Amino acid sequence: MTTILLLFLGTSLSAGLIVLILIVLSPFLDKRYAAKWKYLIWIFLALRLLVPFSGADGRPAAEWLSRTGTQTAAGPEKADPDITADGIGRAGRIIVELPAGMTTPMIPQSVLRSEESNTGITLLDVAAFVWMAGSLIFISVHVISYFHCKRQVMQKGRMVKDVHILRQVSERKRELQIRRTIRVMTYAEAGSPMVIGFRKPVLVLPTEQYSAEELFFILKHEMIHLKRGDICVKLLLVMANAVHWFNPVIWMMRREAAVDMELSCDERVTQGLDDAVRKAYTETLLSVLQKGFVRKTVLSTQFYGGTKIMKRRFQNIWIKNAKKNGIFVLICAVILTISLGTLVGCSAAKEDTAVSVDDNTPEMTISLDNDILETTMTLSFVKEGETEQKQVCLAAGDGYYLYLPDGEWRQSGSDMWAAVANEQVRLWIVHSEDKSIDSAGQELADDGYVTEEGVHRRKEEEDLIYHVELRASGNDVWEIFYCYPVDSEEGWGRELPVIADTFGVTAAADEESENGGQTGDTGAYVGTMNRIYRYVGRLINLVI
Repeated sequence: MTTILLLFLGTSLSAGLIVLILIVLSPFLDKRYAAKWKYLIWIFLALRLLVPFSGADGRPAAEWLSRTGTQTAAGPEKADPDITADGIGRAGRIIVELPAGMTTPMIPQSVLRSEESNTGITLLDVAAFVWMAGSLIFISVHVISYFHCKRQVMQKGRMVKDVHILRQVSERKRELQIRRTIRVMTYAEAGSPMVIGFRKPVLVLPTEQYSAEELFFILKHEMIHLKRGDICVKLLLVMANAVHWFNPVIWMMRREAAVDMELSCDERVTQGLDDAVRKAYTETLLSVLQKGFVRKTVLSTQFYGGTKIMKRRFQNIWIKNAKKNGIFVLICAVILTISLGTLVGCSAAKEDTAVSVDDNTPEMTISLDNDILETTMTLSFVKEGETEQKQVCLAAGDGYYLYLPDGEWRQSGSDMWAAVANEQVRLWIVHSEDKSIDSAGQELADDGYVTEEGVHRRKEEEDLIYHVELRASGNDVWEIFYCYPVDSEEGWGRELPVIADTFGVTAAADEESENGGQTGDTGAYVGTMNRIYRYVGRLINLVI
């Protein structure tokens, strides 16, 4: 939770700076460029605020944050790309020196994270809790307001049966090429015409009497909102504001985006029309304003009014000079936003390299001599009451790593190793996706394995003793098997469990399993927002 908070703080800072620049430049941009381009920039910024990433390579910026305090596992992850054919690193050096008497092997990252979460509540934990609570309250208030407003409309409103209104609706749908079914209702308490509803939109009209000309502009305006999916954009902005409720600049962004939404819609309505029609449209807007503006919910397309905002809309409608194509402004905003995000990520990553290792974790000494990396460390084995130390090297497989005594093992399969001194001594890894510990344990029990110490199983078959240890990672189960002759209990029987305990799932595989294919603590966000990206792509085509 604290990692996500730090990640969003950096995103809020970099995106907030862009928001301030755009707000300051709004008078200049409004005169020279069509409002739809600034509107698209707000959409991009809202997505940026919800899906933080380091701009240069698109990876979540949480990748460097998640390594804080877990430096003991950094060696194996870095060595993975340069493992030789036999699975054991060679050439250059990364030496991990354990303190004297240290018999505990390297602890996987998932264990370290679990231990860190139990070390007590910090000030950052409290801040993360307050942030999450504030976000939930913010989004809850708007969602409750939306459902309350929609329920009032559906209960107290009446379906429109006026043939003239229904004919106008049908003509506007045909003009704008809208295929969705639209219900038209009148509602006495509606402060202005609006569209409400995501899946089944309802066009709501006040009970006021409108002239044919006023009705034409009102229906066209609201149906343009509907065609572009502006209600969904408002939901996107509310979500971004909910996550960054602590940043007043984001509140300003949401209000400014709502104004630009109306400006761009006005431009679409009056596109190609002469002065007389523009005058009629502004009179319609003024008439709606004079009849009273009551803001019910942000998750609707009510006329966004107020004297100052209406003045901006009128000025924008009466700008006669042809406005420039603003795609260059959009591209510049995107590049600048990504660049600032990258600078924040690089700055944080630089600080991360200076994090000191906890006193309770193994001390690390790192030296790089060549481009290819080798990881070595020393493990202690207690055999027949005496301690024996061996230098071990990293052995890596697909999504995992472990340590094997240097020169004493050879790889006999993709995920299997055999002892050089005795072919009967073997160690192999089995990875099962979408399986629980219980189901894996039941399969082992059916195969004759007897449970020992919870996740450890053992069985004897002919002259060999088989062991298996179960490790869970997200929705996956890793099984570490090893076997040795019955008469080697005091030798291999003491060494192999220590080797098996060095097993660890690499950070990328561990986080991918937990987050459904995405790495980092924001994997769940990325998975959800990918669908929004696809929707916004279609929305941009409509706006343009």
